[in-house]
Amino acid sequence: MDSIEKTGALTPQELEEAINEFSDADLLRLKKVSQLYAHYPVEPEELLQEAYCRALAGTRSCPRNVRVVKFIAEAMRSIAHNELQKIENQREEISLQDEELQNSVALTLKEPSPTAEERMITNETVRGTENRLLDLFDGDEEAQLIVIGMLTGSEGAELRLATGLDQTSFNTKRRYIRRKLNDARQNGFTL
Repeated sequence: MDSIEKTGALTPQELEEAINEFSDADLLRLKKVSQLYAHYPVEPEELLQEAYCRALAGTRSCPRNVRVVKFIAEAMRSIAHNELQKIENQREEISLQDEELQNSVALTLKEPSPTAEERMITNETVRGTENRLLDLFDGDEEAQLIVIGMLTGSEGAELRLATGLDQTSFNTKRRYIRRKLNDARQNGFTL
């Protein structure tokens, strides 16, 4: 028995079969999720393809108890987050031989970036919050898509377009999310 079967994860072959069996609705949902998560320089199509590639290459394991559509969506979120972190952590190097700098009266130094440990703790905290919110709406993919959109900074018309809901259904779903969050908070749910 190989290590994939021991961990309760789908094999790359099983994952490929599941991906090939996606319905049109599944493909549309993943396309919309990729549009929500994609940030410059990563395009939505590239993000989706990268998630597929990493899943099929076995670098990401899909637990058997997780729907493959949700797994691919989470892979896209993770990839997009990591790409954004790379961009944020790039430092601009400047030459001290630059004439303009030599003539400057003072050089303002940048605040030091957070350490790798601080970034890791922040990332774990954020992912934990995201996962708790998504678990709260487990089984309701429209609500999860709206929550994901809200977490990524999407608003109103963009979120409605991503879900494919008409205005009335979208407003109803948002009220449902708000009520469920309020009820959960009253029952001790914390982010």
